[in-house]
Amino acid sequence: MTDHAFIEIGGLPEAGHAAHRDCYAAGAQLNNMLTKEIPIPPTRGSERASFDPKRYACSFLLLCFALGTPLPAGALGVPGAGAKVLLVYDMEGVTDVTRRGTTIDSDQYDLARRSLVEDVNATIKGLLRAGAQEVVLVDGHGSGNPEPDYPLERLPPGSRHEIREQPYDPYLAVLDDDYSAVVAIGMHVGSGDTGFLAHTVLPHTRWTANGFEMNESMIVAGFAAQSGAPLILVTGDDALKNDIEEFSPETKYVTVKVAKSYSSAEARPRQQVSEEIEIAAADAFRHRDTIPPWRALATRPIENEFGYRTPAQTELASLYPHVTILSDKAVSLRADDFVEAYLAFRALASYTFLSHMRWVVETISELKDGDEILRRIGGRMPPSAELSFRSSQSHPEWTIFATHGSR
Repeated sequence: MTDHAFIEIGGLPEAGHAAHRDCYAAGAQLNNMLTKEIPIPPTRGSERASFDPKRYACSFLLLCFALGTPLPAGALGVPGAGAKVLLVYDMEGVTDVTRRGTTIDSDQYDLARRSLVEDVNATIKGLLRAGAQEVVLVDGHGSGNPEPDYPLERLPPGSRHEIREQPYDPYLAVLDDDYSAVVAIGMHVGSGDTGFLAHTVLPHTRWTANGFEMNESMIVAGFAAQSGAPLILVTGDDALKNDIEEFSPETKYVTVKVAKSYSSAEARPRQQVSEEIEIAAADAFRHRDTIPPWRALATRPIENEFGYRTPAQTELASLYPHVTILSDKAVSLRADDFVEAYLAFRALASYTFLSHMRWVVETISELKDGDEILRRIGGRMPPSAELSFRSSQSHPEWTIFATHGSR
C-alpha cells in the first residue's frame, strides 16, 4: 500500500468518531516508521518471500475504522504505551452536585455517586484511548461510606481501584508507585476562596505554603511532583479553573459547572461535559511530556501558615511543637519538605476540629434536658475496665482513613 493510502485515510477523521482518529494517527506513525520490507524464511513454492508491514498495519487500521474501535493501549508502538495513570477523585466538584450534601446520609448522595461515575469513566475512556495501560483510582473524598464512593462494579476494563489491607491517606498514595501522570477529578477550590463548597481538607482551616494558597488539587500536584509525575488534568467548577491556570497553566482543565455561591452551583449539560472530559483526558495524556511537574514546593524548607476561623482553634494549634502564633486566627510552622508540611497541616486540621466538640457540649448543656443528654452520652463510653493502655488489637480499625483511601 502506498503513502497515498494513508493520506486518503487521514482525510476522514473530521467526520468520524474520536476513536477513529487514534487509528489514523497510528497509521501515520507506521507510515513513517515502517519503510522497509522484513525478509522471512523461504516458503514452499517460493524461493523468497517477504512481509510488508505497511500492508498489514493498514489492514489493521482499516479494521479499527470499520468497527469503530480504538486501538488497544500500547498497540503498534504508539507513544505512551505501558504508562500508568493515577486518578484521584473527590465529590464536591463532580458535575451534578449543585448543593450541599456529599456524605452518605445526604439525600443526594446517590446522585453524587452517579455523577462521579460519569466524570471518572469519561476520564478513563480518554486516557485509555490515548494509550495509557492502566488507570488506578484513589478515593479522595470523605463521605462516611465504608465502601469507596466510586462503585467498584462500574470500573471499566483497564482500570482498578486502590484497595489495601490497611487504611491509607489518599494524597500520600501518589508517592507509592511509579505513575507517569496524575489526574484529579471532581475537585473544588480551597478554604477562603469563593467557589462552590470551598475547603481544604476541612472547612475550618486554610493552608499557605511558601506563599501559595493551597487547595486539594495543589496537594495532589505537590505529591505527584515528588516522583516526577505531572498533574495533567483537573475537573471542577469555574472558580477552580482560575486557580489551576495560575499555579499550573499547562494542566488541562474541564469546567463541569458554574459556582453561584458557596452552597449552590449550576451544572453544565451532562453529555457535553462527558465528551469534553474524554477529549481533554486523551489530549492531556498524549501531551503529558509538555506538562511539567509542579515543583514550586520542592524547595526546602517550607514556610507554612495555618489559618483558623476561631481563636479557640488557634489556641489548640498553638500546642503543636515548634508552632509560632501569628494572631488569634493563624499560626506558622517551618517544615523540612513538602511531605512534612502536609503531615503537619493534616494533624492540625484534625486536632483543631475538636473545638467543634466543645461547642456541641456547651450547646447541649444549655438545653432544658441538656444534663440528661450528656449523661446518656457518657453512658455510651466504654466501661472503665476497657479504658486501659493495653491494646487488644494488632490492627485497629481507624476512622480517619479507609482501606480505599477516603478521608
